[in-house]
Amino acid sequence: MNVTFITHRGVVRTENQDAVCVSAAVRTGDMTSPEAFTVTEYPLTLAVIDGMGGYEGGRLAARVLAETFSEAVSQKIFPNSFDPAADEDALRRILTEASARMRFEADAVPSLSAMGAAVAGIVLRERGVTAFNCGDCRAYRVSGGETERLTRDHSIVQALFERGDIDEEGMRTHPRKNVMTSAVTAGEQEEPDIFVRGVSRIASDAFFICSDGVWEALSGAELKTLLANSSPETAAALFRALMASGCKDNVSFILAAR
Repeated sequence: MNVTFITHRGVVRTENQDAVCVSAAVRTGDMTSPEAFTVTEYPLTLAVIDGMGGYEGGRLAARVLAETFSEAVSQKIFPNSFDPAADEDALRRILTEASARMRFEADAVPSLSAMGAAVAGIVLRERGVTAFNCGDCRAYRVSGGETERLTRDHSIVQALFERGDIDEEGMRTHPRKNVMTSAVTAGEQEEPDIFVRGVSRIASDAFFICSDGVWEALSGAELKTLLANSSPETAAALFRALMASGCKDNVSFILAAR
């Protein structure tokens, strides 16, 4: 499996508050071009994180969540075999721990109390994949030229979409598109809400994980076209398309493909 990824502040923002986790490796700040490597061992954990809470808070929240993921992967918290229920338990522990760490930071610096982060990712194995998210980052499967969203946004526009008031494209342009109903935050809560879905996979399936800055900048049709023949070269083309779109938010994504 070839994994290609990038995180960047985009065209408008002056600060990148996103992060990506590829196995135990964490990337923050601006990357100038996609980075690629080949994976030969499973399970493989991939996650895109979008920080929120102001200049310092968003950046710190993303780093805290990314480092919590990295530590969990290093400790081999995910089972070797495909087991979505066990993955969900591990993911809940990770997000709860990250929330507690954010709360610790906010206790020391009250101005950080509003910080938090959205996250989406996959736990990939040869026979199946567990997709997950908290917030409005997304994970997709690309199979047979079709792009399928595996995650469910925690957002106002997701509720409107499920009610039939807007379609997928309407989610990109709605004035309340950035209002989330769940995230990993420094606030007092038992544990963050999380969506988890386990699906089987075939060898030719590709998987795409991104922040909301990506799916808001490019239409569903544009994403489908760019991802149709997923390969390591796809990431460079996708990044060029995002920059040309005038993306107003940070843009981060991971592509895992044969």
